Amino acid sequence: MIILRVWIKEATELRPTYKLLGQVKRLRAFTRDIRGMTAVWFGLSILPVALLVFGGIDMARASSEKVLLQNALDSAVLMAARSGQLGDSELDAMGDAALQAQIQVSGSGSSTVTSTFSNGENDSVSGVATAKVGTLGLGLINVDYLNIEVSTEVRRGLDESIELALVLDTTGSMSGARLTNLKSAANNLVKALTSDPKANVKIAVVPFAQYVNTGVARRNEPWMNVPADWTQNVPGSCWTQTHHTTCKVKHFACVKYNDGVAYNSTCSSHYDCVSTPLKSPKKHCSNPYTYKHTYRGCTGSPAYPKNVTDSDPARRYPGYLNLNCGQVITPLTSNMTTVKNAINALSASGETYIPSGLAWGFNAISSPVPLTEAAPYGEDGVNSNPRKAIVLMTDGQNTQRMNHGNGRHDVNAASNPTQPNKYTKELCTNIKAKNIDVYTVAFEVTDKTIKKILEDCASSPSHYFDASNSAQLTKAFAEISFALRSLYIAR
Repeated sequence: MIILRVWIKEATELRPTYKLLGQVKRLRAFTRDIRGMTAVWFGLSILPVALLVFGGIDMARASSEKVLLQNALDSAVLMAARSGQLGDSELDAMGDAALQAQIQVSGSGSSTVTSTFSNGENDSVSGVATAKVGTLGLGLINVDYLNIEVSTEVRRGLDESIELALVLDTTGSMSGARLTNLKSAANNLVKALTSDPKANVKIAVVPFAQYVNTGVARRNEPWMNVPADWTQNVPGSCWTQTHHTTCKVKHFACVKYNDGVAYNSTCSSHYDCVSTPLKSPKKHCSNPYTYKHTYRGCTGSPAYPKNVTDSDPARRYPGYLNLNCGQVITPLTSNMTTVKNAINALSASGETYIPSGLAWGFNAISSPVPLTEAAPYGEDGVNSNPRKAIVLMTDGQNTQRMNHGNGRHDVNAASNPTQPNKYTKELCTNIKAKNIDVYTVAFEVTDKTIKKILEDCASSPSHYFDASNSAQLTKAFAEISFALRSLYIAR
């Protein structure tokens, strides 16, 4: 009994502990229930969380790709506007190619990029590009890509002054269709540069062949050295003809050259000539006459190295009597009627001496004598305003070289143009040293040496044009006019 009472007493005393243990067990069971519910809640919420996180990444990638595409399109539209493409189809092809190249450079991950480029109003070029950007998180709800679209408009204008010298080859090989096409291309360039009412443009026209015609009116300038005109009295003379000669004539196909350019022609030769004595000799007499030795504006070169620079105001240019050398140069002028008249009056004759034309193009946009219509160069030679440029167009190699004894350009150099080529190169170097933009156009040129000289003469590869036909000549002058005009992104 005593033992039983003790056990009951202990059991009674431990009852609260058992009760507590039961509560703990129930709490553990409840906790297990809470864990299960949390797992369900987490499973239900993970999808929107993933969409929120990865969808945000997708949107950020799309925004980044849009910036890259916009930058690429801006560059492509600028390139298309500068290219000189006039038709929408050509412009679109140029723009598409430029955009694809810019996308590759940018490292863009956009796919299925499509674009359209076209001419707009107010002398503008527009571009629109669309692309698809692949997704990560949004793919969970079947959104595999995001569409982005950008647009750009570039306008051409003239917000700076321009002084431009057109140095144009008018040698005999330019006769016919070549000269007609040159006039058209040059007039189109003038029209493009002056279409903006705000344009502040001055243009000089420097035709050249063997010589440059500086004009009779300038013969007494201190930088010229021209002898006075004079009249020669030639007395009459008589001679007696004692024989009469007859020959057979043979005609045959041959190749002739006009300013170094070969062309097919017909030649003739005499053979089987027979000289027969006259029964009655005949007396022939010529009348006396006067011959006027006249200066017509043809100008040679000062001695080297003065012939390749513009930095010696004391140099003098020799002028020659009894020479014809084409149209008189037109110094810088803002009167575009004068410029167009000078272009339309161009005529073709003579041989090629490129240094002569290039030197006077240099003179035309330099403020020191001999021509003083140009503005001075900027400080330290930096040419910021006005912008100065030369366009040199020729259709062939140098066929004449300078005679250092008298400054004439009358020594045949068709087989060895080393000297005039050297002067051409030095002039190009000295012109570019003044920060003058040099554009060169090789028009139907086949000689590789002069083509390389023209390419190197240009301020950059984009400043050189190899025009193998009239259409490409027109395009070259159009591209030059676009390059000379300021381009700015309007929107």
